[in-house]
Amino acid sequence: MSTMYDIPRQAAERELDAAQAELSSLDATASPSRLERALERVEAARSALALAA
Repeated sequence: MSTMYDIPRQAAERELDAAQAELSSLDATASPSRLERALERVEAARSALALAA
């Protein structure tokens, strides 16, 4: 059973999964700014997950 404290962690885990999938989907033709944004999203998701833990 989920508690109200599990919800932010689950959301952070989903965001990290999505951010990592986005980063993985980029190929060599991705612009440097696109790659930078994807990396920033992953880092933000990791930070959110650490706070939700």
